[in-house]
Amino acid sequence: MKPAIVAHRGFSRAFPENTMIAFREAVAAGAEGIELDVQLTADDELVIIHDHTLDRTTDGHGAVNQSTLKQLSGLSAGSWFDHKFASERVPALQEVLKWAQPQNIQLNIELKHLPEDRERTAMEAVNLLQKYPQRRRPVFSSFDHPVLPMLKGAEADTALLSLGAVLEPDRYKKEHGITGLHIQYTMMTPAEICELEKRGMAVRVYTVNHPDDLEKLCRTGCTAVITDDPALALRIRTTVEHSVK
Repeated sequence: MKPAIVAHRGFSRAFPENTMIAFREAVAAGAEGIELDVQLTADDELVIIHDHTLDRTTDGHGAVNQSTLKQLSGLSAGSWFDHKFASERVPALQEVLKWAQPQNIQLNIELKHLPEDRERTAMEAVNLLQKYPQRRRPVFSSFDHPVLPMLKGAEADTALLSLGAVLEPDRYKKEHGITGLHIQYTMMTPAEICELEKRGMAVRVYTVNHPDDLEKLCRTGCTAVITDDPALALRIRTTVEHSVK
């Protein structure tokens, strides 16, 4: 099984992360999936941004959850990367879901919320996905594992995000319906990945950018490789496919 290539925060090697241009260029490069980060605003809207503060990836300052959607839409989310991307804005999840509907891609929606925002974040994510159903079944993921069972009302899969191997992943699957494990790629052996895949647990590894690591994981048979450079990953996957024929 060849792994799907998932663009980490879009095509973030060449474009400002978590922006519409990074998502469009990921699709243009041939990525089969896009990973993006979702947070709640002060007025209970969901926006696409990684950090809990605005300072690194926008020209704004302060906490994301202390700003309204209108305030965030006025910020540049691309000028930090290169001035030519200054017109890029912080996208709302609604905007991305609407854009993605006709695309042949799978969205990997990582929920990044504070514990006190868990239920509101889950509820709004489910509501938006019901309003904008996707061509390919999305995946919700989070390091905050208690939020995942709250997403059962959505037509989506759920995946544990983890820095290391998870004890008894089969129990998560049986008790909570969680079907995937998203793990730092250095923290599992190829044999462990293959064993989980055989037991029906999708394993998506992140964030894989070095050519040698991409080649190794394309040979392993995991569900997906999450990378900043989908164009490079696709070239390497094609080379691996040709070498095993």
